[in-house]
Parts: sequence; structure tokens; C-alpha cells
Amino acid sequence: MGKEHVVLLENENSFFFYKEKNQYKGLYPKIFEDINKKKKINLNLKELDTNLILDMEKGKNILIMDLIENEERREKYYFIPTFFYLKANMYFLNNNFIDITNFYKKRVGVIKGTYLDREFLEKYDFLHSEIIDIETREKGLQMLKDGEVDGFVADNQYGFKDNLSKIELSRIPIMVTTLAVPKSEKKLYKNLKRYFEEISPETLKNMISDSRREYYKDKFGDKYTNLKDKSISVVFPTEKTNYPLYYIEDGEEKGLAIEYLKDVGEILGIQVRKIFYSKEEDWKSNDITIASTIESSIRDNENYTNPYYTLTPVIFNRKEDGFINNLVEARKKRFAVVENSYYMDYLRKFLKEENFIYAKDMDETIEKVKRKEADYSIGDYKTLINKLYNTGYDKEIKIAGILDKKYDVSMVVNSEQKELYEALKDISASFLNENMSKNIYLEKNSYETDKSKKILIFSMGILLISFILLYKGRKNLVEKRKYEDLMLSLVSSLEAVNQFNDLETGNHIKRLNLYSELLANKLGCSKKFYEEIGRVASLHDVGKIGIDRSILKKPGKLTEEEFKVIKEHPEIGYEIIKKSGVSIMAENIARYHHEKWDGSGYPCGLKGLEIPLEARIVSVVDVYDALRQKRVYKDGFTHEKAIEIIKNESGKSFDPNIVKIFLENEFKFERLFNSNI
Repeated sequence: MGKEHVVLLENENSFFFYKEKNQYKGLYPKIFEDINKKKKINLNLKELDTNLILDMEKGKNILIMDLIENEERREKYYFIPTFFYLKANMYFLNNNFIDITNFYKKRVGVIKGTYLDREFLEKYDFLHSEIIDIETREKGLQMLKDGEVDGFVADNQYGFKDNLSKIELSRIPIMVTTLAVPKSEKKLYKNLKRYFEEISPETLKNMISDSRREYYKDKFGDKYTNLKDKSISVVFPTEKTNYPLYYIEDGEEKGLAIEYLKDVGEILGIQVRKIFYSKEEDWKSNDITIASTIESSIRDNENYTNPYYTLTPVIFNRKEDGFINNLVEARKKRFAVVENSYYMDYLRKFLKEENFIYAKDMDETIEKVKRKEADYSIGDYKTLINKLYNTGYDKEIKIAGILDKKYDVSMVVNSEQKELYEALKDISASFLNENMSKNIYLEKNSYETDKSKKILIFSMGILLISFILLYKGRKNLVEKRKYEDLMLSLVSSLEAVNQFNDLETGNHIKRLNLYSELLANKLGCSKKFYEEIGRVASLHDVGKIGIDRSILKKPGKLTEEEFKVIKEHPEIGYEIIKKSGVSIMAENIARYHHEKWDGSGYPCGLKGLEIPLEARIVSVVDVYDALRQKRVYKDGFTHEKAIEIIKNESGKSFDPNIVKIFLENEFKFERLFNSNI
């Protein structure tokens, strides 16, 4: 097996890593066992202790899991992104708190010495909070219950057993979990990096499921033996298909809720009996309700678990009808709605009972809209796209608007099932779908079709609605913030379309925004400039939705004719954006990002400073990302190779000054790529 390498992990007593009868267990041990087997490496896991910290500080070659990356550490370590996004949240119990300003001069618990400690003090100094040291997340929770703090700051790597309210601390950057490898171990670093990039979603999903089951069986022991072999009724909404929560594919039950239920059943030894809601009594007599919004659970004083999915409601209508900017415009329109659905409280703020036409499920609401019995309806974005994609509804139905509200979904347990609730509340702390940086539960839409024109038409529809909303917002809304929100809705719609059509492209356009804003900032551009390019850079290839998919996805070399077709996409994108009135910057990026410094680019053959600055910036980062990205027909280049190519193209394809600044900050671009794969 070769030289031994120590990997240092903190015992968090979670299913990630814990100790049971002097044996290390959990997800991380499974991962490193798999690495040792597949890569023929000798990685030896050790629990964090004082001696190992001293060894690390002396420069001994120790790898560290979940070490937060910073400038100082980057001099000693390579950082490999692993699997989870870390968002900072303020956790609290006071239901009267609605935003972060409620914590003005309040007692806030922070774990000293962590990145959150520094970031919170710097980014939220205006709160003038009384900072109180807490040792761990669990201690913070206990201090919150005891009234010693009003809230505490922690990341969302895993949930809490107790139901807590939270506010996302959006000023603190989203981090990604990493494995730190000493700079002296470059070969090892490359080997490990390849493993984390190539691990399949199915392999990772199985590891997480196995680790969850093993951890909770060890943790619970005989605690819930009364539940063993019990038949537990789980009520689902009427529809037998509700992607991505539950659906049937090739005769097999799939979906987020199904995956989690399987693990719960295995951990507790219970028999799960599914009931698809048909009458009101089903909701009252069941043991578990599979999908309920946390808002409604709090309102109804129900026993809810940690959330496992976020609903994004959109408004849809007939293709020939118009678009909707806000619900106030629709006060005289008819809405087909599912009675008692999660969005009803929100709708009732703007509409009256006479606006509603009730249906039993989403399929019926679509039918009512198609038959002109209703003008609009509402549904979750992913669920609606799946139905349109699979049924041909997209020929008659389009998305007409986007609600400015999202809903966290959790399971609800009958109040009489106290033991079941305690167990499920604990297990749900490991429901990680919303935290994953690698997509393991929603790898693809649940049905694939070769009719690429169908996807293209639907994609154009989503874009058109977004552009029209943006245009209307620009004309009618004077508040800058509302206009910016519409701009973000446009970009989000494009990204979502690309992710369903091509996951690789979806990730690419996300990174383009991050790269472009960073590079513009480092070039000394104004705040207005770098913030705008950070929003619209992802529209650079919008014209590709007008190019035949068989050409875009062709694995081999393009013919001369095919390349001519590809070269049409900048003008197509320019025309789409120009008609929408998004911004001059977005137009320039779409049209000119393939121009070259020496004048040999397309479509206009501009050279040097004739090319708008925003297009010169995007052209560099677009090429960097394209070189790095692995595709079905090619392996991605290493960061070093991509840098070498860009350096050689300075003064030919790229503005030399932009390349100079890019190279001075190259490690930051590498980090952005690694954190957003």
C-alpha cells in the first residue's frame, strides 16, 4: 500500500464521523476506505487531538478533513472540495424574530476561533451584538434553551434534533467542505482530487445512506425497540407522481421522500405503509405526513422534522395568453388551485375566494387551465417542468410568472406518536439534499426524450417569460432592488433551464458569474460594473439555445458547416437580449465574447480595445472554465495546463492586461472552479 498518510478528522459525533467501541465509523471512514481500495493509497484516519495539532503546526505531513480554506493555509496546503456547501445561519427560538435586525444588541453565541467567528464579527458589526463564546453547536443549542443566548451562529452542514428557526447570514460567503493536503504531497493531492471529482452520484448516495443507517442504529441502541415491526402509515398527496419528492421510474419508486423513508424504515425496523390521500380523514389518522411546509406546521402547532426540500412556486397559464408580473395584476383572474395547498395562505393575501377554482391535484389544475376553465395555476418549478417534459403539456402550457417566495418542506408526525417523532426528528438532522455540492438525488429529470426540439421550445418559453418580466419590471418599477430581483430571476431561469437540459452547462454558467465579478473587481472596475457583470456574464451563451443540440453535443470534431452554425450563437444571443432590454453590458457579452485581441475572432472581427471590456473579461474566464471542464467527449485539463494555454494566448486571443491580472490571482479562480463543480 506504500507510505502511510495520516488524515485528521474532528469527532463531531454525527454520521459523518464518530467512534463506536474504539472503531471509527461514519461517512468519512467509508470514503477513505474506498480511496485506499481504488487508488492503492494508505490513508490512516486519526481523531483530532492536541498532539496531532502540534505535529501539524510543526509541518508534519498530515491531511486534514473539513479544514476551512484561507490565505495563510493556502501557502501550506492544497484544498480539494468535497461534497457539502456550508451556509452560515443564525439559529434561534423566538418566533417573533423575522430578520437579522431583531438581533440588534442581543446575546449571540459564536464558536471562537472558527471562520464564522471572524466573518460574523466583521460582516455583522452593525448589530452591536454581545458575543458569547460557545464550545460546540450542541452547547450553543443548550445555551439557547437555557436562555443564556438569544441566538447562535453555525453552519448548516447537518441539522439539529430540535426545531429551530433560522435566518441565513447572506453576508458571510458560502463555503465548501474540503480536504487539505500538504504542498509537499503534490502527487497524492492530484490522486485524491481526481477521486473526489470522479466519484459517481450513485456511489456517494449509497455511502451516505449506509452511514446514516449505521450511525442511528448505533446511537439509538435499544431506545426505540417499541417501534420495531410496527406498521406505520405514511400519507402522500393525491398524485402518485410528484417529482422530485416521489415518482415511479421503470416500475421503481424513486424520489427524495422515498429515499429517506427507506432509511427511516431500516433504522427503526418499521413497516412503511403508503396511503395516497383521498379523503380528509387520511390526514388525521396517519402516523406521518410525507410533505408539509414548515410554515404551515408552525401555524398548526404540528410536530415537524428538519426540512429536506425547498419548493419554488411558479405561475403557469396557456401559451397564447400573457405574462404576469405580480399577483395584484391578477385580481380579476381565475386561479386553479389545489385545496389546502402550501401556497394558499400567500395567494389569499392578494386574491379573494371568488378567484379560486378548486382541483384535487396539479394534473387537474393543468387540465382546467388548458380547457380555459381557469386563467392561471401555481406549482413547484421542478414538479411542473417534469410534468411538461414528460406529458407534452408544454405544447399548450407555459410559465407566466415567478412567486417571490419559497417553502421548506418537512415530514410531520402525528402528535400521538411521541417516540416516532423523537426518532424521526433526530434522523432528519442527516437529510442533506439542500446542502450537497454534488447532485446525488436529482441527477436528471425522471424521463429522458430524444425530442431536442421540444426541450428547445420549452427553454425558449422560460427565457421569454423571464425577459418580459424583466422588461415590465424595468418600465413599471422605480425601486432599484425590485429591478435587481427581476434580473436575478432571469438569470436563475436560464440556469435552471440549462441544468435540466445539460448539467455541465448549468454549472459552467454559475462559475462564469463568479469568475467575471472577481476579475472585474481585481481590474479595479467600479462596484456598479463588477456587480452587474457578476449578474449577467452567465448570459454569454444564451444564443446556443437556438443551435441544434446534436451539434452542441457532438463528441468529435465539427465539420466546417457545423462550425458555421455554432458561430451564429453570439448574434442569436444578442438579438434575444436586445429585444428584452436587459442591459447594454449583457448585449455586449453575448455578442462579443468570441472576439479576439488580434482581430481573428467572430462575429464582427473586432480587435484590441474595440472589444468592450466586459466581453474581454468574459472571454478569458470562459476559456479557462471550458479548458478545466470535463465533458462526455473529453477530460478536463488541470489548472496548471489551462493557465499555460491562457498565458500563451495573451496578446493573441486575450487582452494582455486582463491576462496579467488573471494570472496574479490564478489560485482564486482555481478555488472557484473546485468549489462549484
